[in-house]
Amino acid sequence: MKHPVQAPQSLELLDLPGIGPVRAAALAEAGIHGIGDFLTLAPRRYEDRSGFLSLTQLARLDEGHKGTVLVAVATARCIRTRRRGFTLTRATVTDGAVEQEVVWYNQPFLARHLHPGRRMILYGAVQPGRTRGHPPQIENPELEMLPEDEGTEQAIHMGRVVPVHPRTAGLSPRNLRRLFHLALAGGAAAGLDFIPQELLAGRAWPAREEALRELHFPVEDTDPGRLQACRTAAQRRLIYEEFLLLFTALERQRQQRCRKARAWTATWSPQVERRLRDRLPFTLTAGQSAAWETIRQDILGPHPMARLLQGDVGSGKTAVAILAMLLILESGRQAAFMVPTELLAMQHHQRLQDLLRPAGVPVALMVGGRQDATARRVREELASGAAGLIIGTHALFQKKVKFANLGLVVIDEQHRFGVSQRTRLEEKGHRPDLLVMTATPIPRSLALTRYGDLDLVEIRDRPPGRTPVQTEVGCRRARTRAMSMIRAEVEAGRQAYIVYPLVAESAKLDVAAATEGYAELAEGPLAGLSLGLVHGRMASQERRRIMDSFAAGEVQVLVATSVIEVGIDVAAATVLVVEHAERFGLAQLHQLRGRVGRGRHASHCYLLHPTDIASEAKHRLGVLVSTQDGFEVARQDLVLRGPGELMGLRQHGSPGLRLADIVRDEDLMEQARKDARSLAASGIPEALMTEACRRWEPRPAGGETEQEG
Repeated sequence: MKHPVQAPQSLELLDLPGIGPVRAAALAEAGIHGIGDFLTLAPRRYEDRSGFLSLTQLARLDEGHKGTVLVAVATARCIRTRRRGFTLTRATVTDGAVEQEVVWYNQPFLARHLHPGRRMILYGAVQPGRTRGHPPQIENPELEMLPEDEGTEQAIHMGRVVPVHPRTAGLSPRNLRRLFHLALAGGAAAGLDFIPQELLAGRAWPAREEALRELHFPVEDTDPGRLQACRTAAQRRLIYEEFLLLFTALERQRQQRCRKARAWTATWSPQVERRLRDRLPFTLTAGQSAAWETIRQDILGPHPMARLLQGDVGSGKTAVAILAMLLILESGRQAAFMVPTELLAMQHHQRLQDLLRPAGVPVALMVGGRQDATARRVREELASGAAGLIIGTHALFQKKVKFANLGLVVIDEQHRFGVSQRTRLEEKGHRPDLLVMTATPIPRSLALTRYGDLDLVEIRDRPPGRTPVQTEVGCRRARTRAMSMIRAEVEAGRQAYIVYPLVAESAKLDVAAATEGYAELAEGPLAGLSLGLVHGRMASQERRRIMDSFAAGEVQVLVATSVIEVGIDVAAATVLVVEHAERFGLAQLHQLRGRVGRGRHASHCYLLHPTDIASEAKHRLGVLVSTQDGFEVARQDLVLRGPGELMGLRQHGSPGLRLADIVRDEDLMEQARKDARSLAASGIPEALMTEACRRWEPRPAGGETEQEG
């Protein structure tokens, strides 16, 4: 097959037919900035098109199994239903032997292309008719239109195991296959191998050019099952490469931080240690003490600290952070404590004020949207050094916020912030220490990739007196039991939370909302009790007034959105009810459950859902019943949902991991991490460093707005 692409050493994206400036810009938005990025765009799946199924064979597949068929259109039409904005595109297709109905939902544009005789490839499954008497149909299959004249391209789309790539920048899987073929035939993968040969020695992996070719066009007799599981030698070589690039970039960040000598020396002695611990109204647990010792050594070390502190809900991370901030204050420096929501900032501010007022340590507060005299005074005190400790939200990023001698940055709930935001706050000081905290435990594999530039320390135990929370999942009957439990606990002098996923009813989601739920509860099952309502859209003063009333016991039942997910500590609260729990993630539900079980009384959590939720959602909620361990919840969450974006590193316009999976490929990830650490000690080769920085250097992220939580 001949192709017009020439000059392999200078081939660029714009040299490929159909890639102009507009499409190149769209590809850049997807993290594809050149031909090298383009060639590592991994297939979503592989289809064995060496032999298609017949429609009869497709209909006989077991439930849950899909297949690929080659068909021609017999008839097609678009139907507009009575439901506003909802359309059906119905077609009858044939494989020459039988006919089959096919339906696509809300894709009316398809009808324009489905003219009689048009050949296409469908990937899907035959489903029973949704109504009595309606014949079986293929619902929402993936499809690929075949051109009227296949020409010589037939061989890359048919008669072989074919990759199906995700539609990218408007390019269909078929168009992408064609472009990959042209690029590889033109030598675009030549000379792009940047992994040191000593790392590849002894591994039965192909060269990079061959691996890329086999990624997009597997050789004959390649097992489709191994391809789908990403277990071929070519795939594992490229997966290792992705991990090596990531950890090389992280090692570079670590080296840059270690090269920065500390500009000041912390003040510490046994007397200072006693003074710091005396300010806490409790004794540290063994886990807290161990974490504090590690962090204290970091602060006293020659280089700025970069530490991730993680622990389960209620493990006492904030107490350790307080000691770190107090040590910084003792050393004559300032500390900034940044949290993601205004409500959490106010909670921390009040708690630290109560804790540190006897010691004469003032605590300032800065939240978004305040331009009054108080905000100006706080900024002036920070700039002059009169304010030593500040609690704030994203407002701390403002250019007009300046510090006299910032020595420590503490970031709570780090997953709500990006790398660029963290860096902007660090840059307000001269090489300050950095302590990042998360109350959502992260499996080690995810922590290594998300926060690989930070050293990890964990708190695994819990403070004494915390009681296990009895968790129940259910629908109508569970809701009745939950309301009865709330009444019984309130009569015993205790309190409860009821959480809804939305503030107000949504026209798109059939989900109960906090405002409507509040009214229904007050007039129905909880009539006569003192109810309060809080959500992220309320004025901060009103929200704080209600929260203070709940903390004081004046409000018996707090109806809320997930704004109470973190930072709320009311020991008398013993019941948590979550409506439409299937709408929340596992980690978020575990955080919400942490609002109860903070005192000596038995606590209860009810995760309520509609009767007809998916089996996957039921399984997810069942995890909360089976374990109270946040680290195990996080592990299950990672297995069920996958890692998603590497939130600590992923920035607008960067590619993330395309082929690698930190759960499936943990062995390759560990090997790549060790190899990157070894290379960092001896000297990272320039080609590898250049590519790692290009792939993973943080780019500016826009749209940084405060979240409700």
